[in-house]
Amino acid sequence: MELLGGIKKKTEQRKAYKFYQQMPKLQGHPRELRKLRSLMNSRLTAFIDTTFIEGAKKTESLQDAHKPVSSLKLESSPYKEVKTLGGVVYVYLPAKYSNYFFELGSLYQRALLTINQVLELADNISSEISGSLRLDRTIYPLNFLRPAEPDTGNNEDPTEGKEDVEPTDTN
Repeated sequence: MELLGGIKKKTEQRKAYKFYQQMPKLQGHPRELRKLRSLMNSRLTAFIDTTFIEGAKKTESLQDAHKPVSSLKLESSPYKEVKTLGGVVYVYLPAKYSNYFFELGSLYQRALLTINQVLELADNISSEISGSLRLDRTIYPLNFLRPAEPDTGNNEDPTEGKEDVEPTDTN
């Protein structure tokens, strides 16, 4: 059974890679394009968050074991499993970006970067990724590090004007 699982995993990874590669070249009905770009945006946001946390946790485990952090290989897989409403899917992000967010998590864990520095660096690279994929909205990762919006007292619907897109597996 392990062999079949490995084949399925490779097939899903190829789908994720193909989905990433075709994103800037997509053509078709504008509504369908918005849906696919929104889907990619949410998947990459989850990918980036997961990779950042992975870098921080691996660094923390080395710190707890009193091992030098220099022994940590600052690399992360360009494929990650991401949970969606439709189930778990593979998401691809080139290794240079994946490794960048992994290292960012490690640097943050070691207190070599402040929250503001991490957010600025993450936002800059996310903007680059969003632009290269021609996403409608910039990827906005690491929301768990961002300060909560103060309650302004108005009772407007926070989802008003936002597209209600449910991620579906289009791979």
